[in-house]
Amino acid sequence: MESRRIVAIIALMLGACLTTSERAAGKDDEPAQPTKEFEIRGDRPFLGGEQVDLWGLRCGNALYSTAVTERHINNLDSMVAHGINLIGVYIQGPNAGWPNPEAGLDGFRRDGRLKPDVARRLEWLIREADRRGMVVQVGLISPRKDQNFYNEAAIRRAIEETGRFLTARGLKNVFVDLVHEYDHPDRIDHEILREPDGAAKKARLTRWFKNVAPEIEVGICPSFPSETADSYPGMEVRIIEKDAAIPSEGFVVNVEITRQDVFENDGVFSPAAIATILETCQRYLDAPHAVMMFHSAYSQGITNKSGTAPHPEGGGYGTGPDDRGIRFYYDWVRDHVGRYEYPRHIKNAARDAKDQASQTSDTRRSERKP
Repeated sequence: MESRRIVAIIALMLGACLTTSERAAGKDDEPAQPTKEFEIRGDRPFLGGEQVDLWGLRCGNALYSTAVTERHINNLDSMVAHGINLIGVYIQGPNAGWPNPEAGLDGFRRDGRLKPDVARRLEWLIREADRRGMVVQVGLISPRKDQNFYNEAAIRRAIEETGRFLTARGLKNVFVDLVHEYDHPDRIDHEILREPDGAAKKARLTRWFKNVAPEIEVGICPSFPSETADSYPGMEVRIIEKDAAIPSEGFVVNVEITRQDVFENDGVFSPAAIATILETCQRYLDAPHAVMMFHSAYSQGITNKSGTAPHPEGGGYGTGPDDRGIRFYYDWVRDHVGRYEYPRHIKNAARDAKDQASQTSDTRRSERKP
C-alpha cells in the first residue's frame, strides 16, 4: 500500500513538472487558439488589424533543438524592449557556420513529412511571439538541405504539410519564405528550385502552399546575385537578401542582410563593418514599405568560435573576443525606432528631447557662421 502511494505521488509530481515547452508544444489536448493575423495592405504590414513597423532578427537555426528554441523564447522580451518584433526561422536549417556548415537541422523527412518535434517547437515559438505582438517569418526550403528530398513530390508534400499545419493550429502571425536562395548557383539541386522558367516554377510552388493555406502571405527569396527575379505571379511578400537594392514597389523583406562577422570569430565586428550595418538600418528606416532582418554569424551559426552559438541575445558590442555580440543593432533600433509595445514603437521621450536639443544647437551654430 505504501509503495503504491509513493508511486502515485511521484506520478503527480512528474505531471506537475511538465515543462513549459511540453505544454506549448501541444502535449496538452487543448483546442488551438488562433494567433493575431499578419496581413499586407497597400504594401504595409498589419498584425491583428493594426498597422505595425517591423524590425527583424534572422535566427535561422532557432529550431535546432528544444533547448535552443527555449533560449530564443527567453530572449523575446529583450527583443521587444529594444524594438525588434520580427524573428526569422527555418525548418530546413541554413548555414550552421563553424566547425560544420551542414550541422543545421532538417525539419522534414526525405519524403516531405514535417517532423512532429520540429512542428511543436515551431508552434511554441510562434505562440510566444504572438503573446508579445511579434511576427515570425517561417522559412521552409534551404539550399543547404533541398538535396535531402527524394523528388519533386516530396517538395510538394513538405510545402503542403507546413501550410496545413500552420492553418490547422491557427498560427496566423506569420509569413513564409517558401524557398530561400532560389536558383543558388552551387547548392540548389532540384530542377523546380532553379532556372530556367523560374517565374512559372515559383508560381507553382506558391499555388501548392496557397491551396492549403490561403490566408498566409508567402514569397520566395532569390539568390543574390542571380538572374532569377524577385517578383513572380502570385507573390505576396517581395523577398530579397544581402545587398539587393530595395525595390520601389511591394511589401519588401530583406530576410538576410549581408553578414559582417565570420563564423570562425562570430560576434566580432570591425568599426567599418558596424558602420555599414547601421547605414543599412538607416536605408530601411527611410523605406516604409521595406523591412530588414539583421543577420550575423553570432545569431545563426551552431557552436562557432564563441562555442555558444546560436545567440539570440544582444550580448556585447562586438569590439573583440571578450565583447562578442550584436548589441549595437539592438541599441540602434531602440534609439531610432523605439521599444515595441504592440502595435506601436515608443521612443524614449528624454532621448527625443536630447536629440532635438542637439539638432537645435547644431542649427544655431551653423546660423552664427559667417
